[in-house]
Amino acid sequence: MSDVVHDSVKSSLAQLFDRSAPTYEKVGVDHFADLGRRLVDHAGIAAGERVLDVGCGTGAVLVPAARATGPRGEVIGVDLSAGMAARAEEEIVRHGLPQARVVVGDAETLAADGIPADPGSYDAVLAGICLFFYPRPEEAMARYRRLLKPDGRFALSWWGRPDPRWDAVFTASAPFGRGPSSHALPGDSPFRSVEALHAALLTAGFDDVDTVEEDCVTRFDSDEQWWQWVWSTAGRQFWESVPEELRPDAVAAVNAELARLKAADGSLSSTSKVRFTLARRVS
Repeated sequence: MSDVVHDSVKSSLAQLFDRSAPTYEKVGVDHFADLGRRLVDHAGIAAGERVLDVGCGTGAVLVPAARATGPRGEVIGVDLSAGMAARAEEEIVRHGLPQARVVVGDAETLAADGIPADPGSYDAVLAGICLFFYPRPEEAMARYRRLLKPDGRFALSWWGRPDPRWDAVFTASAPFGRGPSSHALPGDSPFRSVEALHAALLTAGFDDVDTVEEDCVTRFDSDEQWWQWVWSTAGRQFWESVPEELRPDAVAAVNAELARLKAADGSLSSTSKVRFTLARRVS
């Protein structure tokens, strides 16, 4: 893939998340914040550490990481979407975390002012549910390793198997969309399996690579809230590709499947798998 194509992909992603930013994590569903707290726990962030949060979004990882480092530490978030970065800055202020700050820039290359990029600059680099979006994730992994101090940690979260009960929902919508899913993986992606990701991290120079898989339970009060949530996330990319004249039929097809998933009180729940991978730079 050429640099021009890479730049186009990144520009499209930034615009996608800019459109999502106003409502992202604001529809009453606790999803990414929960995953962010868990990633910080798996990374073992400690008081006084310096942390880089790549693809920081609205601060789901940034905020708990800053709490863990305390006032003697420092957490720098970087995100390509100015809208998401602005939301993260709001969270920093709201939670009173002066040890944290956000830079608008390319989290894959870190080519932006305000991001310390000398070798050994960080105790930990964190990547919450984002690295699979990168056009060149392997190059990013090697770059992050160089930024770590000896015994520094790189911790990332990524998706495992979606809830199979929801397969029919996505099958129902598939014929109507013309664009790719925001989470579609290329054939050579290291995120197609745990083994492939471990191999990529070892090639990048990391040691002691380990992955744990946990349940990610997401609950929705109603199908209306589920729709609000989808449109507040990167999932809107698919629905924006559905032509206006086909959207009523697409929505009806999906709602028919949602009705089969509803509990007696009208709520919906999804139990997907999320993977937390921790890799160390030993020397």
